[in-house]
Amino acid sequence: MRKQWKIFTWFMGLMGKRLPLYLAAILISTIGSAFAKVTNAWIVEDIVAAAQTREIQGLLWSVAVSFGLFVLGWVTWRFGIIRYNIEGRRGVATLEKMVFSKAMRLPYAYYEEHHSADFMSKLTFDTERAGDIYSSRLRRLLSAIISSIVFLVPMFYDSWQLTLCLLGVSILSFAVNTLFLQPMKKNGSQLSKEHSIMLEKLTNILAGMELLKIFPMRRTMWENYHEANDAYYDTQVKGAKLSAALESLNCLFDLTGALAFLGLGIYFVSKDMVALGQLTAIYTLYGSFRYVFLDIGTYLPQMMNCLANTERLYYFLQLEEEEEETDTAAQTPEQSEQGYAVTVDNLSFSYEEATLLEHLSLKIKENSFVALTGESGCGKSTLAKLLLGFYAPKEGQICICGKSYQNHSKKEIRDLIAYVPQEPYLYGVSIAENIAYGRSSVSLEDVPMEDIVAAAKAANAHNFIMELPQGYQTIVGERGNTLSGGEKQRIALARAVLKNAPVLLLDEATSALDSKSEKLVNEAIKKVCQNHTTIMIAHRSSTIAMADEVIAIG
Repeated sequence: MRKQWKIFTWFMGLMGKRLPLYLAAILISTIGSAFAKVTNAWIVEDIVAAAQTREIQGLLWSVAVSFGLFVLGWVTWRFGIIRYNIEGRRGVATLEKMVFSKAMRLPYAYYEEHHSADFMSKLTFDTERAGDIYSSRLRRLLSAIISSIVFLVPMFYDSWQLTLCLLGVSILSFAVNTLFLQPMKKNGSQLSKEHSIMLEKLTNILAGMELLKIFPMRRTMWENYHEANDAYYDTQVKGAKLSAALESLNCLFDLTGALAFLGLGIYFVSKDMVALGQLTAIYTLYGSFRYVFLDIGTYLPQMMNCLANTERLYYFLQLEEEEEETDTAAQTPEQSEQGYAVTVDNLSFSYEEATLLEHLSLKIKENSFVALTGESGCGKSTLAKLLLGFYAPKEGQICICGKSYQNHSKKEIRDLIAYVPQEPYLYGVSIAENIAYGRSSVSLEDVPMEDIVAAAKAANAHNFIMELPQGYQTIVGERGNTLSGGEKQRIALARAVLKNAPVLLLDEATSALDSKSEKLVNEAIKKVCQNHTTIMIAHRSSTIAMADEVIAIG
């Protein structure tokens, strides 16, 4: 329980300065609702007492006062519940933003090691289930606890002996309900894992739909998804059975509580230990008390179920982030040389147990065009990722445009590089917007259209764009699937042109293109590389021939 309490207090702390207002709203709404029910019991007690004694003097005034207090309690409840709903939804929205923001700050290596479905499951399923604590679970649990206390006060006042006996019956039922805590939490954790696995199978199918229709793998992929879906369904069924068993027990305890009250009530009245009016008031309150006390036993296991999802988010949000700033205490002397845009000195890098680069040193002159070549697996793409700051070198130093990677933030370094990957990624928006992303320092609306067109012309993309029905406003579809490989590559190159960084890094930008598309892209690269330092990872002779210098890796 200590672990759950730690995660719960951490989770509530995410609300920050809004937490006291959130808790106050729960308290106000609960007290208002409970007080309204107490005043209703007072009305019943006054009427029964007056009927028993046949004295109605002052009854109307007493009932009117109690009714006024009832209305006050209802208004208080309404005010509190509105404020609570606002703060609860705000808390859920804050949580969603926090999870998404965390994903943006994680190092590139995280996305190489984890399936995208794992993150999507956290952002949707886990966040929604954990958010239930803000939007319903906590309020219901606290409301049940506070209401129980409010109801007990007048019940003890009317007859502490009878109330004590009834409380003992309720505590017994609560003790049985606590047996569901761990099974409910375990089920919630398992449900989250099964959902992530099912989502992974689904995204694999969607990402490879072309292969699915061409190769004889449809049945296998279909069976894999159904297997994951069945496992998720079975876990849901187990959760439903646990909830049904819990509700059934509470119905049994509800009946037991009513019978216990009747038996105890008859005994206490027969012994003249409680008046009939008081017994009626206690009965009215006990009905509400029994209901909310049973709710404690219901909502506590449900809370534990949601805490299983919260635990997954807790560990996700604790992951080490990509460093935004550089530790000034760890800075080393700059070793860049004048006239060189990029210098690499004694660079080594290992991935797990495989050494990809060992004591690599090279120098790239300003405004030169360098081709990096080498056999597959020699570390060319790894070097590109090191230049982009996606990985940290095991040893050695990199300087770009006079800035050492050890002394400057990753943002400062990446601002100096425009990158075009082997498989360009286009978003499912217009061509103009895809190109405009190259200038991230301003909002997309502030990027002049003439700058976008100029970048497209430099990348040999303008002519084919103008032939499209909507021109620059053409929506390219998910991952740009409505365009050819060469067209996507030229748009990606236009995006890099718009960034106008001093260093242009191309990772096998023509390796997957046909000869015609390769020629168009190469012509674009020739135009773009002027007044830029261009580093191109290449293996095609036609691409290598454009370079001023060829550096072999490995």
